[in-house]
Amino acid sequence: MTTPERPHTGQPHTDQPHTDQPHTGRVRVTSPLADAPAAQRRSARQEIAESTTVGTVYVRSLVRAQRRAAIVTSALAIVTIGVLPVLFWSDVAVRSWHVGPVPLVWVVLGAGVYPWVWWLGRANVARVERNESTFGSLMDSPTDPPSPPR
Repeated sequence: MTTPERPHTGQPHTDQPHTDQPHTGRVRVTSPLADAPAAQRRSARQEIAESTTVGTVYVRSLVRAQRRAAIVTSALAIVTIGVLPVLFWSDVAVRSWHVGPVPLVWVVLGAGVYPWVWWLGRANVARVERNESTFGSLMDSPTDPPSPPR
């Protein structure tokens, strides 16, 4: 059974013919977006690969964390090692100290600075690897297919 075409009157469309009596049945009202496809959840890896705003935020966050680690390590090195020449230059008594036949200045610069620089480097590498591991775990979210083994 087909209903005759009628002009739009602002009334809800029903399969019932139009009458002047108030309608007592139920009317289904839907949104035009009801037929739109459901939003798909995108993984962080897809966000970065497609250079979306969210992907840019992820990458900037990683870069910021790496930059912070580099700045802290550099500042520690500059402050702790940079104070040594000032100390040796300003304090005459320190310049006159000896460890055996070798002046203390040479012992500190030759044997003390290198382990400190090595430790700073190891601490920086550990921090950077931890940042990358955190970022990598974000990239391997459950919605992503498993990464191929390396």
